[in-house]
Amino acid sequence: MNIVICDDGKENMNRIKLYVEEYLKVHYIEASLFSTTSPKEILDCDTVFDIAFLDIQMPEFDGITLAKELKRRNKRIILFFITAFEQYQDEAMDLNIFRFFAKPFDAQRLYSGLDKAMEYIDKAYIDIYLENDRRYIKLPIDSIKYIQRENRQNAVFTDNGVYNVNGDFKELINRLPNTFFYLVHKSFYVNLHYIDEYRYKEIHIDGKRIAIATRKQADFHKYWFNYVKRS
Repeated sequence: MNIVICDDGKENMNRIKLYVEEYLKVHYIEASLFSTTSPKEILDCDTVFDIAFLDIQMPEFDGITLAKELKRRNKRIILFFITAFEQYQDEAMDLNIFRFFAKPFDAQRLYSGLDKAMEYIDKAYIDIYLENDRRYIKLPIDSIKYIQRENRQNAVFTDNGVYNVNGDFKELINRLPNTFFYLVHKSFYVNLHYIDEYRYKEIHIDGKRIAIATRKQADFHKYWFNYVKRS
């Protein structure tokens, strides 16, 4: 997880950094924390951030402009704005900000906001263990196109590549929501958002034909059209 703090006031930036570091330590959360007084320094780096604490009124770039760029890099980013200027709130709301902190801000509100942010991340991401690299990574759930069981391995196809994961297929898919995922075959768990074409006996995702098990075809047919109505 990558967290950025940007406030042109160094004292305020360091105070936020101290609180965030304390929160991460108490909750045993591993994260890379980047803090700066310069918005340009953030724009010039290519890091994709998961959480951002941004001052709104800064001399180089205002926080709204910076937030738009960070959101372009990661549409799931959690944005916290820190400002003493209420006139910016309407524009900031268009970015689906997570919370406003008024200056001088309350540390307890910051901790409460981070609690909510972690709840959101827990629901929006899944931890998977990559056996070859011997590391855990967080995958955004809505980036997963489908999971295919291949013997004793599971291939997780995402919009950012394919990850091979050891372990029980059923345990893995049970960690994903069933609101827009569906087990169309004993070896395929698919994300309905990524279906390019549906026929009664098969679906297509990224040009790959995935057969729907015979005993599941009628139920999936109903499920698909209910999904279409909701969309």
